Amino acid sequence: MRQCLSFIAILLVSFLLPGCSALIHRQAPAQETAKPDPVLPFPNPVTGVTELTSEVVFNTLAGEIALQRGQFDRAYKHQMQAAISARDAVAAERATRIAMLLKRDDQALAAVTHWVALAPNALDGRQLAELLHFRAGQDDLALTQMEAILAISEGRGEDGFITAVLVLSKEQQHDRVMRLVHRFTGQHADDPRAGYAVALLSLIWKDYSGAERDINEVLARWPRWSKGSILLSRIRKAQGDNDGALKILRSVVEQDRNDLEANVALAKLLVETGDFEAGYDQFRRVDRLAPGEPDTSYALGVLALQLEKFREAKEYFRQLYDSGNRVDDAAYYLGRIDEQLEHPDSAIHWYGQVKKGDYLLDSRVRIARVMADQGRVQEARHWVQNLRIQMEEHSVQLYLLEVSILKDHGSAEDVLALYERALEDHPDNDDILYARGLYAAEIGRMDMLEQDLRRVIAHNPTNADALNALGYTYADRSVRFDEARRLISQALSLKPESPAILDSMGWLQYRLGNYQQALEYLRRAYELMPDAEIAAHLGEVLWVTGDKTGAQKIWHQILGKEPDNRHVRETMERLEK
Repeated sequence: MRQCLSFIAILLVSFLLPGCSALIHRQAPAQETAKPDPVLPFPNPVTGVTELTSEVVFNTLAGEIALQRGQFDRAYKHQMQAAISARDAVAAERATRIAMLLKRDDQALAAVTHWVALAPNALDGRQLAELLHFRAGQDDLALTQMEAILAISEGRGEDGFITAVLVLSKEQQHDRVMRLVHRFTGQHADDPRAGYAVALLSLIWKDYSGAERDINEVLARWPRWSKGSILLSRIRKAQGDNDGALKILRSVVEQDRNDLEANVALAKLLVETGDFEAGYDQFRRVDRLAPGEPDTSYALGVLALQLEKFREAKEYFRQLYDSGNRVDDAAYYLGRIDEQLEHPDSAIHWYGQVKKGDYLLDSRVRIARVMADQGRVQEARHWVQNLRIQMEEHSVQLYLLEVSILKDHGSAEDVLALYERALEDHPDNDDILYARGLYAAEIGRMDMLEQDLRRVIAHNPTNADALNALGYTYADRSVRFDEARRLISQALSLKPESPAILDSMGWLQYRLGNYQQALEYLRRAYELMPDAEIAAHLGEVLWVTGDKTGAQKIWHQILGKEPDNRHVRETMERLEK
């Protein structure tokens, strides 16, 4: 669970981005107020027609029907005619988007020109107009649209510099884009956000030296502008300088301990760099600055769980659930906590409260596993069988779940019968064949293992896992070494950094008597993943080559975490006799 949560703790940063961008504008938990209506910088022209002529009706209906039928050329033609004859901004927008879908920039430009004329405050229309004028080589007109985007965005209370500049971030002519961007931002040289947008564009393009130069120019004029320093820390982080990035953010926070954006950025960076304890403490500071923010509570809950602060984690997730925020995520993690604390009935209750979202399937799977762990095997199987009906798109995964339950609580004959039923419903499914092949190895059915894995490889010759599994089996049983070498080498060429495949190659070299090569592969595998089976293999080769101290050190690293690990225990008992 801890390894899984480490991954989750890192990922949670991405979930925080939308929420944090909202909360950084709130320096106190003041009472919520209605967002003011945007200030429209351009007068809206009179649109529409006073009389519905037959031409207007025909083009409107014909355009809709053609669009529904996927007849995009016809749809574009009628939508454009409706836009012109009816002065209809909606029709002009649809014509623009159809042309963009068809990758016809000239038609899109004609349509978007009507769109922004009829709806001059339409931000997305202005953005497409900027892009299309740029692609047409009309930089002056693109610049006009950038100024319009700035005015519209500012009227909405948003940063118009970023909105205007990033429209061009995916264009390939970087030099030309940057010339236009500098023309635009040069007209607003007294606004630090202009230079910030330029630096952000360079960062997106991974021009780190350019990004750092641009933001340092901004900071030279506005040295206490924390937003600029935060971007500088992002640039340092992108170059792998985590220490430098952290130093910048800590300095900003020391200057103003109430700077919410800087505190959030520091908390996120601490989590990204793996310092979960410090990240947790920093998110608690964020929570004090802006109490009750759902995304902050979520981050604190996940980090508390990662740090095995179960009571605190439960409080944060219960707070989320009771407030009606992220209720499905909160229920899932409340279930995880109770499962970890061996409160099975409560865990099942909370998993059952997950109604939608990313954790829906996993919560249902975990209900089955908790039932099985309680000895309620038939109930767990019936639960999974009903899930296969309700969640048909996950049928294969749910068959494999039922198999895993049966493997722990049933006979080999029952397990093989269930695999057969799964293959009847999903003939030649690679996941089922691969799983059955591995199970066949466990029960000594080498004929079935070879047959199933070769079927998988026949379907997909680049399935590295199947190639590796078959090659490892030959190597482990000291048969068909040439075939084992060919299969494992092919797998390694597909996944050169796979610990499992490196382990297989090391084990093959050991079986061949190439001890030095074996050690090189096995050490690399163990560095990448200090797994028990790899440790057993590496320890055995060390033992056989005379380094018994090194072998015991490796084995005891695993036994310190898993005292009853079968792979290591069996290897030690065999070699120490």
